[in-house]
Amino acid sequence: MEDESLNLNSQTKFCEDHFLNNHWRDQTGHYIVQMTFLKEPSCLGKSKQTAIRRLNSLWRKLEANPNLQQLYRNFIPEYLDMGHMEQVFEASEPTVAYYMPHHGVLRPNSKSTPLRTVFDASCTTSTAIQDELFAILLRFRKNRIGLILDIKKMFHMIFIEES
Repeated sequence: MEDESLNLNSQTKFCEDHFLNNHWRDQTGHYIVQMTFLKEPSCLGKSKQTAIRRLNSLWRKLEANPNLQQLYRNFIPEYLDMGHMEQVFEASEPTVAYYMPHHGVLRPNSKSTPLRTVFDASCTTSTAIQDELFAILLRFRKNRIGLILDIKKMFHMIFIEES
C-alpha cells in the first residue's frame, strides 16, 4: 500500500510540475497546457472500432428519442463554436490516434444543461492481451517445458487483513 501511495504522490507531483512548467493563458484567458504521456502515445492502441460501435449505438438511441436527438443537434455546434472540438478531415488513417466515445445523459429537470455529454476517455482499447500475444508465445517457446494452468480461482485465496 505504501508503494502505491508513493507512486500516486510521485505521479501527482509529476503532473503538478508539468502543469507549472508547461502552461500559459491565451488572449481569452483560457489556460493551455501541453499534453503529457507517461508512456509513448502508440500504447493507446486501436480505439476506432469501439468508438464506431458506440456511435452506432448512440445513433439508434437518438432515433428512438427525438428530444434527445434535438439536444444533441444543439450540443455539437455549441462545442464547435466554443473550440472544444473541431471537425477533422483525414485523407488517410493517422498512425497514432485515439477516438473517444461519448454519450448523453438526459437531465430533464436541469434548465441550464438538460443534456450532459459524457466523454469516455478511459474506454478500453486493443492494447489488451491480443497485442502482447506474440511476445507471450515467444516466451512460452523459450523453455523446453511449458506449463499451462487455470488461475481463475487463484485470487480467491488472498484475503485482506481487517485492521
